[in-house]
Amino acid sequence: MNLTERDFALFDSAAAPVRAPVRPDPRTKPRREPIRPVRSPREETIQTKKQKAQLVWRRTLVSYMIVSAVSLCLFLVIQSETEHHRAMVQQSRLESRLSSVQQRNIKFRADIEHMYSLEIIQDIALNEYHMVPVEGGRVTYLNILRGDQLLN
Repeated sequence: MNLTERDFALFDSAAAPVRAPVRPDPRTKPRREPIRPVRSPREETIQTKKQKAQLVWRRTLVSYMIVSAVSLCLFLVIQSETEHHRAMVQQSRLESRLSSVQQRNIKFRADIEHMYSLEIIQDIALNEYHMVPVEGGRVTYLNILRGDQLLN
């Protein structure tokens, strides 16, 4: 596709139509803004300057107090949440220790019951110490003063 001068004529400023400037109607008078009286700058007295300075100081002081109060509240909330978290962690540690101690307690109780069980004591007496159970409730008393005697 070849470009011709006719294609570039649209972009040529010489070829663009020029509009005539708009001239005001000579029969109408130009509008003027009303003249405002110029006021001399009002001089502030020392008292009003002090009042303004006090007002600014009060506003600044109040804003600092509000920011400080909000910061303090935020700090207290964060601190209480931290303490709550620490308490929860400590509680979970204590609960785990309690469960382990309870399990040890159960084991020790089972060991004690096992140690003092009548069946086990009887088995140890018969097998290790070769003791014989009393038969028929017969009890023989020995008198050491008489010396060795034959038991019937």
